[in-house]
Amino acid sequence: MEKEFEDYWKKHRASLLLAAPKDLQEERNRSEKLNTFGDWLLYLAPFVVMVAFLDQKFVASELLNFLASIGVGMVATLLSMLLKPYVTGKRRVADIENDMKAYFYGIYQTRGLDALEAMRQ
Repeated sequence: MEKEFEDYWKKHRASLLLAAPKDLQEERNRSEKLNTFGDWLLYLAPFVVMVAFLDQKFVASELLNFLASIGVGMVATLLSMLLKPYVTGKRRVADIENDMKAYFYGIYQTRGLDALEAMRQ
């Protein structure tokens, strides 16, 4: 994408996201909510993994065991974030925002920055 558009996108990203088509906005909002069983499962999984790791006492020292469980919880959180599109059937927020960006880039190509300014207000 052209540098001019990229700079404009970085500067006005928040206001452009609010001016995006309603269907993309609604999909983005639904993607962030905990409204399916899979969402709740992936939200609670890191806590369950941390508690299970703490109960097993793999490390003799209490403090090291706690720190290791935090590390395991962080890994479990990252894995749940990676698995979310496959478990819930929702698209990632980054993919939806890329579609929004492509929508505005199409407007930029046809009508220029003035059209984007008019949409923002």
